[in-house]
Amino acid sequence: MRRFGFLAFVLSLALPAVAENIGDTTVIIPIIGRFGGVPPSIWRTDVFIANHNTVPKTLTLNFYQTGGSLLTTTVPIGAFSTVTLRDIVLTTFGLSTAAGQLEIKSPNESGFEARARIYNQGLAIGEFAQGAPGLGLSLLRVQGFLYGLSGINGNRVNIGIANPNATAITGTLTVSDKNRNPLSTTQQTIDPHQTRQINDIFTALGITPQADVQVEFSTFDKVFYLYASEVRNDTGDAIFLFGTSPNT
Repeated sequence: MRRFGFLAFVLSLALPAVAENIGDTTVIIPIIGRFGGVPPSIWRTDVFIANHNTVPKTLTLNFYQTGGSLLTTTVPIGAFSTVTLRDIVLTTFGLSTAAGQLEIKSPNESGFEARARIYNQGLAIGEFAQGAPGLGLSLLRVQGFLYGLSGINGNRVNIGIANPNATAITGTLTVSDKNRNPLSTTQQTIDPHQTRQINDIFTALGITPQADVQVEFSTFDKVFYLYASEVRNDTGDAIFLFGTSPNT
């Protein structure tokens, strides 16, 4: 018995911490929105913000709506406190229909973190949702990599690229099979502070639907946020994945 206790103690010293700090003084949520789904349903977005610091702050929220003007507001948050913004597009920014990128900024050097819940209400089958983590600007890289995506067995895949920069970015979007054989290669240019979403990439890019697909986007000089939403066709249920940067 003593041996097992000693071994557990040694392992506890050897194992690294796995928690990740995804916050920053600037956090990017790549997409928020409020828009119609299959009638009579409607998509909405809740945003959750956490301040893990002894310093209270007033955060600046910049909503870069697609096809519209920049909307800006401020939100106070206390020390070691959280704030929830329900149906943010309507209740915070006053829009019944809009979508786009959300940038949240702290006025001081202490960071915070944020996430979104994008959900659909109004269908007889009930509510379904996906979570979109906000990532600190300092965590974003010039490469984004996604893998294990499926467009068969009742699934479809949407891809998004969010540009958090004040200038446009241009990069190469490559879709490959599980052995990295290219299926599609396109150049994508995204305007400043805009998010481009390609819905159902297999149809949009003319790819035969299949499983275990890889997606990579690279700019080589400007950071971005790559994500995927893999959606069930029968229920609308979805999972959200953000791109990693294994080679940067």
